[in-house]
Amino acid sequence: MTAQILAAELGTLIQDSKRKNTELRGAAEKSLQDLKALPVTSEAQLSADLSRRPHFISPFLIACSTHNAKFGSTGVSCLQRLSVSRALPRERLTEVLEALRDCVSLGNDVQLKILQALPSLLQNYPNDVRGELLSSTLQICSALQNAKNFAVSNTAAATLQQLVISIFDRVASEDEKALEIPTTVEVRVDGDNIAVRSAAHDAYKMFNDLNLLVTGEKPSYIRFSSIPSTSTLELIEAILSNHGKIIATHQEQAHVLRSLLMPMIIRSLSDRLSFPITLRIFRILYILIRNHLRIMPSECEIALGLLNHMLDPDASPLWKRAMCLEVFRGIYSDPRLVLGIYGQFDDQEGKKNIFGDNLAAFVRLATEKPAVIGLGQQSSAPAGRGDRKDNASDQAVAEAGAIAGVIGGPVSEPIAGADYVGISMQWSSMKTPCMEQLDKSEAPHLPETYVYSLALTCITNISESLARFVLPLTVHHEGKSRKRSKTGDLTRTNSDGGPESQDLERTSSHRKKNVPVNPLSLTDHPAHASIRTASALVDRCWPAVLATCSTFLNATLDAEYYRGLVRAVQKFTQVAGLLRLSTPRDAFLTTLGKAAVPASLLLANVSSPKSSATDAAGVFSNAKGLLSVDSFVSQASNMSADKSRRPSHEVGSPSLGPRNLLCLRALLNLAIALGPTLQSAWSIIFETLQVADLVMAMANHQGSARTPGASNLRTESEFSPEKMEAETSAVQAAARRLFESTVDFPNESFVDLLEALCTLLKSGSPSESGQRTPVPAGRPQVLHQRRMGSVSGISISTESTARDSLFALNKIGELASMNGARLAQYGPEESGWTVFNSELVRFAADNRRATAARLLAADVLCRTVKEVAELSMSEEGRDDIQTRILSALQKQVAALCGNVDEDDDAYGDTEVRIHQITLEALKSVVEQCGELLIAGWPSVFDSLVSVFVTGPEDGHEIGTGATPSEPSVEVISRQLARSAFGTVQLICSDFLAVVPTSSLSTLLHLLLNFCRQQEDLNMSLTAITFFWNVSDFLHSKSDISPLADTLGGLEQAEVRRIVQSQAHTGLIPALWLQVLINLSAITTDKRAELRSSAVQTIQRIFENYVDQFSSDAWMLCLRTVLFGMVEANLAVQLSIKGERQVSASENDQWNETTRTVLDSVTILVSACLEKAGDTLSLDDAWTTLLDYFRQYFRCGSHALGTPVFTTITGVLSKMEEGKSFKTPTLIKTAAVWREYFEHRDSWQRSPEPNQESFGAYAEAFKAIYQHAQQSLEADLPPMLSNLEKCIVDSDGIAYSSDLDHMTPLQKRVVECFSSIRTDGPGLPAYLMKLLSRLSILPYTSLAAEAEKRGPTFVALSKASMGLLRDLTVKHIKDEDIYRSGAFHFALQSLAKPIEEKYVWQREGKAPTMWQTATTTTLAMLEAGLALARTDDAQSETWKDIWSDTVNVANGITRAKTDAATAQTPLDKDEAFDMDAFAKLRDLITTPLGSAIVSDGLRRTYTRNLFETSIIHQPAPGEIPNLASSPLEDLYKIRFGQTINAEPSLRSEMAYATLSELMSLVAVQDGSKERVKLAQAAAPYLILRAALPLRAYIADHPLRGGMPAPESQRRELLFVLKELGRLESEPQAIPNAPNVQSTHKKHLHRLYPLLVKATRVARKDAEVFEQLARLTDMVGDEFGMDDE
Repeated sequence: MTAQILAAELGTLIQDSKRKNTELRGAAEKSLQDLKALPVTSEAQLSADLSRRPHFISPFLIACSTHNAKFGSTGVSCLQRLSVSRALPRERLTEVLEALRDCVSLGNDVQLKILQALPSLLQNYPNDVRGELLSSTLQICSALQNAKNFAVSNTAAATLQQLVISIFDRVASEDEKALEIPTTVEVRVDGDNIAVRSAAHDAYKMFNDLNLLVTGEKPSYIRFSSIPSTSTLELIEAILSNHGKIIATHQEQAHVLRSLLMPMIIRSLSDRLSFPITLRIFRILYILIRNHLRIMPSECEIALGLLNHMLDPDASPLWKRAMCLEVFRGIYSDPRLVLGIYGQFDDQEGKKNIFGDNLAAFVRLATEKPAVIGLGQQSSAPAGRGDRKDNASDQAVAEAGAIAGVIGGPVSEPIAGADYVGISMQWSSMKTPCMEQLDKSEAPHLPETYVYSLALTCITNISESLARFVLPLTVHHEGKSRKRSKTGDLTRTNSDGGPESQDLERTSSHRKKNVPVNPLSLTDHPAHASIRTASALVDRCWPAVLATCSTFLNATLDAEYYRGLVRAVQKFTQVAGLLRLSTPRDAFLTTLGKAAVPASLLLANVSSPKSSATDAAGVFSNAKGLLSVDSFVSQASNMSADKSRRPSHEVGSPSLGPRNLLCLRALLNLAIALGPTLQSAWSIIFETLQVADLVMAMANHQGSARTPGASNLRTESEFSPEKMEAETSAVQAAARRLFESTVDFPNESFVDLLEALCTLLKSGSPSESGQRTPVPAGRPQVLHQRRMGSVSGISISTESTARDSLFALNKIGELASMNGARLAQYGPEESGWTVFNSELVRFAADNRRATAARLLAADVLCRTVKEVAELSMSEEGRDDIQTRILSALQKQVAALCGNVDEDDDAYGDTEVRIHQITLEALKSVVEQCGELLIAGWPSVFDSLVSVFVTGPEDGHEIGTGATPSEPSVEVISRQLARSAFGTVQLICSDFLAVVPTSSLSTLLHLLLNFCRQQEDLNMSLTAITFFWNVSDFLHSKSDISPLADTLGGLEQAEVRRIVQSQAHTGLIPALWLQVLINLSAITTDKRAELRSSAVQTIQRIFENYVDQFSSDAWMLCLRTVLFGMVEANLAVQLSIKGERQVSASENDQWNETTRTVLDSVTILVSACLEKAGDTLSLDDAWTTLLDYFRQYFRCGSHALGTPVFTTITGVLSKMEEGKSFKTPTLIKTAAVWREYFEHRDSWQRSPEPNQESFGAYAEAFKAIYQHAQQSLEADLPPMLSNLEKCIVDSDGIAYSSDLDHMTPLQKRVVECFSSIRTDGPGLPAYLMKLLSRLSILPYTSLAAEAEKRGPTFVALSKASMGLLRDLTVKHIKDEDIYRSGAFHFALQSLAKPIEEKYVWQREGKAPTMWQTATTTTLAMLEAGLALARTDDAQSETWKDIWSDTVNVANGITRAKTDAATAQTPLDKDEAFDMDAFAKLRDLITTPLGSAIVSDGLRRTYTRNLFETSIIHQPAPGEIPNLASSPLEDLYKIRFGQTINAEPSLRSEMAYATLSELMSLVAVQDGSKERVKLAQAAAPYLILRAALPLRAYIADHPLRGGMPAPESQRRELLFVLKELGRLESEPQAIPNAPNVQSTHKKHLHRLYPLLVKATRVARKDAEVFEQLARLTDMVGDEFGMDDE
């Protein structure tokens, strides 16, 4: 590419110079030929080839010398390209520079190309361009700088600077190879010759000449053209900036500084030079001070002194003051420079106080125009020009006088024309500082507040620089740092197995490393001198810094400046603290505290009008204390709500704003950084936080966050909810870090901190005067004016005192929470536990304190105890820690109770709540420690005891069971009882194993008291279950047998006394028995649920150990516990039934308790039966129990009888064969059983439901009878009678019916009857009569008490009939049942249901009572009639039986259908009766004819058949007297009628009985029995046959052609047909007069009627045919002889 360009340029020269310049043309042609002749392989090869041809550049040199613009442009361009490519021949460089110089006057383009060529010449030919060549180069460049064209001039200036820097770059390279390059020349410096190398010599000459130019002298070595002073100064600045090291290390250069530059600068500072010159001089001076202070101390001292002087407003214009401040701003940003200046001047005697004077100037500067910076009572945000008129009040405030912490000064008038007040980034800063405005020819217009912003920045830089130097020195570097958790090192275990003391030593050592190192102690540190300088600086200059900062802290600053100022104060304070300079540290802490909570804020809050009623609780609304979320969120929300309202001084109460919070955060950060070193200064931190807390509380309560502070100049954006929230979060984070950092404090530092907080508590102690206690003498007094009770002499109410306490308590709580491990591992004195515990206990128990504060104190203590408990799990020191924390809780409770002892009314709601907090903490500790809780149990139980008004140790003895009910126990409050009970629950459920045996007796008393308390039933019930837990635990530890051997023969009262005494000593068997005695005492409690639960628990406890007790142990428990429980219950029942009046519901509950008691006795006595080795003792125990049962009967209550008989049944039913009670015991049991009905009168006086009681009574009979059958034969009838009475007297069961199913009582009684062995004499007959009575009990009971709504006994009746049948059949051969009339009574009883068929409406499911009675009777008759005898003794008995049989037969065949309902199944019932009649007929037909049966009874039987056989009821008078003359008026015809008579509803039964009549009359075997029956039946048969015939004769003619009703026609035809078939007994019917017949005599008697009917029936073919047949039969026998 280069070859082509050169060829093109040469071609252009050739073309342009054809006629004008032949020399140029020839040289160009020759060079072009040479160029073309060169092989072009690469740019580097081409450059090397061209550099070896000196004549190649000749055409370009000639072109430059022509002074022709066109030729010169081409020549310079080509030379520039060749210089860049290093293609110029070195031997012709002088010609090249001359050629370039010749072209300087040409056009701008040529000039620019020259400037492009010069740097490449200097760079590519460094060894050639020296001396004169260098001078020529610089001359060319400086000449072009004077060009008129602006672009060329600026480019030339830049190029010249580049060339100058390149020269010094050569020096730097030369210095790197100093050993390889020899010196070439000597330079004289301060009278001595110094050898220098060539590059250094060139640089020296150039730098020297530049300084000569600045001073106005001629250059000595380099022929510079005339250069502006500004450019020369810029070149010097560039050299000093880029190669300060060379200037400092080369003596010749430093000499130039001292001899030329610095004198010029010092003179210039005093002269009134132009702005550009002064600006550049200030820039150079800053560089010299920053980099070369060491080599020019005197000169710098003078210069710095001048700068300080120029800060005075009368000494210099504003812009020069600003530049002075910009210089100092840069100086103070370098820690090395700050310490160097102070150490070299201020710290040396005889030297100027450069640093101090400068700070003093800042103080004066800050106060020279208060109105400009908006100085006020506290800092505020700047406002725009529109708010200027509203700032008059702030001006008035500023004029009122000096403000605390501000060095006063004259108050200036407002600046005319000023638009803004205060320091803000918007108008107090410049985008380009003065010292950067190199392009300005005149001083810029500066904001009036610019100098103040610079002074503020200087103060900030000082603090930053000191912090950057000091802070790294305070860090321990012995070991590798690592991040620790809050309690990491404290809770780590000793991994190497060493003793705990080694862990503590390591922990203590680590904490000491967390104390910041005092840099002054680092005597071996290389920077120790600087450290001492820094310490001296802070110690001597802090007042000025503080004064300046105090002024600006009360000025109007925008957020950025204010944050920077606060940061400066914070870092300066931190440096002072790290250097252990307590005075400046405390002063700055105080200043920050004032800025966080200005006095104006507190005064405004105190003096704000408030209502006396509604504000009383407002101060306490934020119980969490300062820095809590609630506090700041509420403030932010208030500000959001009031955002649109204009602030005013008259309305609203000031509150903390973002700036106050910023200062507060800075104070907290300082506390974090300096914590271990603060010692007494902690009071400043906490008092500030305390005051801030009060202001926040008051402001939030009054609902005004409108005007935080006294100034109205704050912008809405600064107080936006977002910014407030951000500032709040930062403060909260700082507060959190502060207390987290205390974990790493040494114990001494921690105790200092804790005592400072506790001092706040003491300072709020109430006194007679109402004022706080005096400030402790050992505390710094810097905040004395900010003490809560003495702010400007205004007395703060007790609300603020309470608020103080809340604040201090919150902080103490946080501190303890963070340092729980410390409190656990170290001794109480060393760790601060003693101070912590005693102060909080004292405060919480002080009833003169506010409730919220006392509650918080208790909560803090309890939370700390719980946290320390978590750390007590390691083996080492566990017992001491646990004893300490549990004792702390007990002391808290004791302090509360101590107040009660002094004042009976002292235990109010607050005390209860504190007490509850303590008990909840106790529960938490027990829960956390669990099985590792090995110490402090006495404190635990002492704390739990405190909830009772009458504690378990007051000597109250456990009841013996002889009183109606045990006394209840009072608790202080239900909440306390629940809290304490939670701990007891935890102990009994999980941690019994760790409770010492000496404390178990107290635990049992506690459980008993919790059972007896009346406040909470659930608590009492749960306490009972814990007795069970304790029982299981104790029983697993020991055996009760030895105790049984000792107490076996003693009375119950003595046994209880001994057990209680031994339980207090911790004897396990006695403790176990005490558990049961306590439970038995609870069985007489007023609450039914509790009594029941106690009884069931006793039962379950015994059941669990049924296989582990010896016989003697069982008997001891039986008599001591169970019988005592029964006796106590019996006493209560007797008192209730006697003088004691109780409600019905309470009575029912006591009855239920008795049931539960006796049920448990049943179960346990039954279990005891298996273990009883001595049956005699068992019989004695049972006899004792029977005596108790008898006393229960005295109460006259079925409800008590039920459990008694259930107990008897349960015990006896569990007895195995061969292990039963002895006979006297069983007989006594039966006697007790019978005695129950001796109290029947008392039952009637106090009626009670008796079904359950009688049922249990029946069950008891079965159990007794099972064991004593033979012994009770004589007593069975009265016992069975009692069972019958049970049924008769029993009540009905609600919502139940005994029609279909027997009641449970009836079933049991029937079972009892079924179980009786009936082989005893007279017993079957007795039972038959009893069952017969029960069979008709539905009828007899209804007749006796028709209005009584009780059982129907229907199902019982049917069941009794079944038993009666079985019993009768079984004993049918027993003559006693006939002789005693039992059989007759049974039949007589069974006839009742049969006869009451359909009349009795109370029927259940089939079979009905009459059907059951029918089947039972048939079964009895079937078995009994077979034994009928004819002897006289038996005949009287059997007459009654046959009479009953005939009645039964009559009842079977008949039915009162008129009483039947529509649902009655008449057809089925008729079929049943027909079947039963058929069976009965077969049984009695033949025996009825026997001689034992009277004729009258047979006629009664046949007459009953006649009456039953009537299908259509005859007309009145139609039937004669059946008993005396049944055939009277046999042929008399009644008047006819057309009314259709209704047939009988039981027509089939009628036909059956009619057929039976004909069967009885029909000829049989001719026996006497049959003849007698035929004779008895014949009259009734003839009459029965005549009835339809007479009706037909009377009615048929009236019907005309109408047929007879179907039923009548059927009856007539049936009778006619049967009469025709009948072969009657010859002896049954006497012969008719003059008529002889054998078997048709019945027709002869009916012949007249047959004849009449024949006449009537002529048109009725069927009837006529039957009548004709019958008359023919008669005709065959009428008077006809054989002949």
